[in-house]
Amino acid sequence: MWGWGCAKRGVKRSEASRPIINSSVDCMPWKLLAAPLLRKNKPILPLGKDDGDDDDDDRPLADFHKTNAQSTLKELDILLQQDKGDRTLKDELSPMLSADDSGLEDDLDLSHITFDEVDDHISAFQEDEFVRQALENGMDLREYARQIDKERQSIQRDLENDYAEHVQSFIDLHNEIQSCDETLERMEELLSVFQSDLGNISGEIKSLQERSSRMSVKLKNRKAVETKLAKALHGMVIPPDSIKKITESQVDEVWLQYLLGINQQMRFVKANQNKPIKALRNVGPELEKLRLKAASTIRDFFIERINALLVPNTNVQIMQQSVFLKYKELHQFVIDRHHDAAAEIQQTYINALRWYFHNHFERYSKGLVKLQTVTADKTDLIGSEEHGRKGGLFGASKTALKDKTNVFSLGDRIDVLRMQDQGVILVHVAEDKDQKYQFEQLFRSFNLTLIDNASSEYLFIYEFFSTRDPKKSADTAKYVFQQIFESTEKVGLHFTKSYIENSYDAVGILLCIRINTQMALELQRRRVPALEGYTNSTNMALWPRFQHVMTLHIESLKRMAASKSVISAVKDIHPHFVTRRYAEFAASLLALNEGYDDAILINSVQKMRNELEGLLARMSNEFMEPPRRIAFLINNYDMIASVFQEAHNRALESELEHVRQLLSLHTGAFVDEQLKPYFGAMVTCVKQMEGSSRAQVDAAELQRISHHFAQTWRQSLASINASVIQYFSNFKNGTTVLHAVLGQLIVYYTKFLDIVEQHGIGGVQPVGVQTVMVEIKKFRSTF
Repeated sequence: MWGWGCAKRGVKRSEASRPIINSSVDCMPWKLLAAPLLRKNKPILPLGKDDGDDDDDDRPLADFHKTNAQSTLKELDILLQQDKGDRTLKDELSPMLSADDSGLEDDLDLSHITFDEVDDHISAFQEDEFVRQALENGMDLREYARQIDKERQSIQRDLENDYAEHVQSFIDLHNEIQSCDETLERMEELLSVFQSDLGNISGEIKSLQERSSRMSVKLKNRKAVETKLAKALHGMVIPPDSIKKITESQVDEVWLQYLLGINQQMRFVKANQNKPIKALRNVGPELEKLRLKAASTIRDFFIERINALLVPNTNVQIMQQSVFLKYKELHQFVIDRHHDAAAEIQQTYINALRWYFHNHFERYSKGLVKLQTVTADKTDLIGSEEHGRKGGLFGASKTALKDKTNVFSLGDRIDVLRMQDQGVILVHVAEDKDQKYQFEQLFRSFNLTLIDNASSEYLFIYEFFSTRDPKKSADTAKYVFQQIFESTEKVGLHFTKSYIENSYDAVGILLCIRINTQMALELQRRRVPALEGYTNSTNMALWPRFQHVMTLHIESLKRMAASKSVISAVKDIHPHFVTRRYAEFAASLLALNEGYDDAILINSVQKMRNELEGLLARMSNEFMEPPRRIAFLINNYDMIASVFQEAHNRALESELEHVRQLLSLHTGAFVDEQLKPYFGAMVTCVKQMEGSSRAQVDAAELQRISHHFAQTWRQSLASINASVIQYFSNFKNGTTVLHAVLGQLIVYYTKFLDIVEQHGIGGVQPVGVQTVMVEIKKFRSTF
């Protein structure tokens, strides 16, 4: 039957062979089973008029569709409507399924059914697992179809009831959707209009952008042209006010500003002179006239101000700052635009300032010379005899000696180096107070004034006469400075040489050397190299004279040592006056050498020391008694050591150590000489036993020495004390020597007792060392 149905409707074999359970709505077996349901229970929604439909039964629903919910049912019909093929099949099968289920077999006409393909369909159905199991179990497919139809009808009724309950909602929803559609249609129209307007606006904006771009390009080009044109006009067009101001007015700040504007125009014309600009040829002659007029005005202005510097009591530094540097651009203009006028201004300035500084420093040097104390002469050499320093028949030199300071002692003269903020000497003030100064003070005042003025002048020259080339500016400043200060430097050198040529004050000359060194360092700190030649020339004048004076001092010691009259005149063992001179002189020179370590100076001091030692040795030989001879040397070397110690200067340490060694050597010799008259035998015995271990010991001699010491040691100590007091007037030095004598006595006596004890000399009861020491302590406070 199924095979017939499929063949009758023209269903393909492959479609007819599909399983019943899993088939779609196109499967023929399902449609055959569903035919009774379609017949007895008509669908709630019309399927349209097809051939074979029951028109009478479907008309009420169609009327309902037309009158009440036509639009809504159209939408629902799309969801529930089956395909056209299914509707055709239903129409064709509806007559067949109209009978009751019980009479289905009776209504079917099986006479025309062919069973050729039944076996093939059965075989195809058996491929489905569910059909195969149903056939195996003997399930009645008709019963199963009826069950399925009942379930379908139940679901159909539920759907119909549910639809009937919500049909009003569907209608309302449909109405709302329809209203929304109308609203959306209006919105669509508005948006279409808006879109059209936007299109028009977009076109207008694009057009505006294109016009704006073209205008921007034009504006940019016009600005570029305007900038170049304005620059060209500013560089070529001379304002009438500028012409009138430059040609008719006097120099002032406003005149300067107009000139600077004209100068810029001149630079522009010069930079563009090769360009084919007709206006440049027209403005050129006018600018040339202004250049000549401005140069003439500037020349007259500066020459007038330079001549004003020569007026008495004029403060040059204030004029330089308030006038010349204020209008520096005017001078720079003539340097660039009129070389002849610039050269004339420069030469006029050189001539004026040369006279100004030369005149002032010459008068200042002459005034300083009047304030100078008495200069040291040949009689102030270290080896000069004191009687040679006395006056002649009428004592003419007494006044000079009263005013002359000690040329060998440094004293407070070193303050001229230590006082950094010391001012210069004012001649009129010093004359009113009747003050006198050492030459080094005058030298410092003159040169300090010179470097202060020179430093200020050099910095002004470098700034005022400078050009745009730094090297050329430095050369110009150096040239102008040398032209101005050449004569002034000669005044300074003459001031120094006029003193040192007749001076024998080595300390003063060395102070001037140190001051000159400080001045040179100050110029380096100020970065003023222009006076370097002056300081070098001053140094070259001072050092040779200092060496010459040192040589004269050394030669004077040699002459004194070679003079028999001088040597024979030594009768006193007290320090010689030459010794004090040497001590003070050497201490002064070495103190001024601290931090400099000049080998020339140290060599000169050592030569002078050697000559002094030879002189003292010759003088000491004039004393026949050895104790006096040695005491003379001790007193002189003690004097030197005392002066060196009072200086408190590290530069004297090496010389002080040398003097102490000599003093220790002569003190030891003096000790032996003092002990010899009283304890000579004991001293000789001890030295013999220390000198040779094989020396024979004379017991009788040891006994005699011991007995003699025990009898005379107290008297001998008193005699030694009195002798030392006689030889040394310096209490400190005398105490030192006495302590050395008594201490050495204890040493000799202790050694002597050791010798006696070692050789077992009998019959001797020596004095105890402690007893002797107790007695010696009584003489420690003699001085």
